[in-house]
Amino acid sequence: MAETSSPRVLSDREMREWIPACPVQVKRVRLVRPDPESGIQLTVTAVPCGDFAVDSYTADIDYQSDRRESVGQSAGVVLTAGESAPVPVPFEKAVYASILIKSVRYASGEVWENADAAPGKRFPEQAVVWQTDPLYEAMRRECAGVTEARYWPDEIDGAWRCACGQINLASAAGCGSCGVKRAWLAEHLDRDHLTARASEAGERSEREIARQKKHKERELTDRAKAIGILSSAILLIALILTSVRVIVPTVRYNHAVSLAEAGEYDDAIAMFRSLGKFRDAAAKAAGTVYEKAKVMTGLDEVYMTDSSASPWFSITEDGILSFRKDKYEDAKGSWAHFVVPDMVDGVIVRELDRNFFLNCSSLAVVTISDCVEVLGEQAFYNCESLHTVHFGANTREIGPRCFINCPALEEIEIPDQIERLGLRAFNKCTGLKKVVLGRGIREIGAYTFSYCTALERITILSPLASVGEYAFSDCDALSAIYCRFPADEWTEPVVGEGNEIFLAAEKHFE
Repeated sequence: MAETSSPRVLSDREMREWIPACPVQVKRVRLVRPDPESGIQLTVTAVPCGDFAVDSYTADIDYQSDRRESVGQSAGVVLTAGESAPVPVPFEKAVYASILIKSVRYASGEVWENADAAPGKRFPEQAVVWQTDPLYEAMRRECAGVTEARYWPDEIDGAWRCACGQINLASAAGCGSCGVKRAWLAEHLDRDHLTARASEAGERSEREIARQKKHKERELTDRAKAIGILSSAILLIALILTSVRVIVPTVRYNHAVSLAEAGEYDDAIAMFRSLGKFRDAAAKAAGTVYEKAKVMTGLDEVYMTDSSASPWFSITEDGILSFRKDKYEDAKGSWAHFVVPDMVDGVIVRELDRNFFLNCSSLAVVTISDCVEVLGEQAFYNCESLHTVHFGANTREIGPRCFINCPALEEIEIPDQIERLGLRAFNKCTGLKKVVLGRGIREIGAYTFSYCTALERITILSPLASVGEYAFSDCDALSAIYCRFPADEWTEPVVGEGNEIFLAAEKHFE
């Protein structure tokens, strides 16, 4: 079979196992054929389990075929910490690789030995920091610029796990992945401390409101005094003021119009707003804001809002939008058709934060903004009533577990611009019957459609390069795959184990 693209990724696995007491954890194992004429190469990414320097480690490597059958071993391979240099693979049938660390050499020269050749094991899942947790926002503020807080730190046998998810030895003072100190985590991610910080943030907000009110009252008082002092001169300058009130605002108004037409939107908006109720200055300011938004987003129509009008939204400077289900329901928001805005607080929405619609069981129809590029991890997890999704024109990535357990989805069409489906993206969508994969999808990850028990047919618009393990497990109704291209363009993808139903399905070509 001819290979149609280079480099060709045979497998790219994220590892979650750890050998107890080992100072290094293997995080990713990747097998690639750089071009059709060259051999297979192995790359291993390993992270130190603590804030210490690791020079290298020695490992035994077992290579397996696409059916997970061993095709050979390499013993005593020396690899560097971090992402290793490519290692030639001596077995042409190799698709996967398993790594067993035998020893680790610290930069100091000290060596750790895996004397019993203990294999790695997977520990219980670490507790995720859900967006629905009342301390979620306090934790994000506390960890900003320090570490990415995805999990609650905990301890396992002989080790501790950081908020970023990295396993570190019990003797390590800091995390080997993000560098945060263990003592800092214990102090700053303590629930009592976070509760106090959340309370302080609320008190600061109330004090700021009181300060602004007091400042406004002082301004009003000062203004009243000024009016009293100047009242005796009003009669003398009445004619001059009348002229100024007409001539000067008209000049400023016309200048603001010229600025808006020249694309100087910020200056035009400020000038219109400074004119107050003069003519239609307020309407002109609003219209200029909208024109600026159209230029920023590149859209003909823009759905804008801000967090004061829509308190269920919050957005980062990078355009990552978060959603508060409780505030939306308090405002009697409708779940019948939810439209994701293009801009919030003047920032373009680029990504839906992870857990965005988590457990929104009444959500029925959603329209994604054309500005959104990424649907975050678990964005629609457990949206049990969701039956229709309108993707945005620029959406390119569907995050891991994005649509898990959405049983009301019966059909889904992935547009051509979407290039990546995350791990388990449509897992357990038990009502899903038809799937169309656009031209951007060349790889289907592990467990993507597993337990889609009603799935009957798949339409693909371009040949696939690979199908991850168990991507179609328990899809017992799947009988046909419709390929919208000629049969001579079909190339057999690399298919992982657990996909017998996919392999047996009848292929129909255009």
